[in-house]
Amino acid sequence: MSDQDYLQPDFYRFNEDSLILVRTILGKIDSVDSILDLGAGCGVLGLELALHYKPRFLGLVELQKDFQESLESNIERFLPSETRLTLEYKSFSQWAPHRKFDLIVCNPPYYLPQHGQKSDDQRRHKARCFEEDDWATLASAIKKSLSSDGIGFIVLKNDPQILKAARSALSGIFNCQEDIQGGLVILELS
Repeated sequence: MSDQDYLQPDFYRFNEDSLILVRTILGKIDSVDSILDLGAGCGVLGLELALHYKPRFLGLVELQKDFQESLESNIERFLPSETRLTLEYKSFSQWAPHRKFDLIVCNPPYYLPQHGQKSDDQRRHKARCFEEDDWATLASAIKKSLSSDGIGFIVLKNDPQILKAARSALSGIFNCQEDIQGGLVILELS
């Protein structure tokens, strides 16, 4: 797979982070029945995992309708025929799961409000910065969606401020293991 395989909106390009997370998960988990991708963007993370695992259910939740054309085209091109899809355009705080998931993945916005470089393109900025929701809201969405024996994975930029915010929101809710891979941190939640 390469970034040329997936359609992407002109304002945003997924990067190697999603692919690193996919490889990490494939090295740890043999099979899953259901996958949820929170903050799906153009669908790379959820669809790549669905192509490998062929789950019965795939849930994709994305805040920005700006991704709709690319996301829906990628679903049409890559969703396995045996996989039932739920696609919702909602914030984490607005979204209510209809089921529990065995595997939840998230490549969330990297920047905290007032931190990092603000993009001139408001759509790109919204995709990169937690302004609509926050880490506590994301942690809550994962908690209410994860099956009792399920596992979650979040990929983050290895940045002290971001890690502090993530750890603060996730601690006490999940058993959290961290795997540092270069400039990234992969959080494994159970």
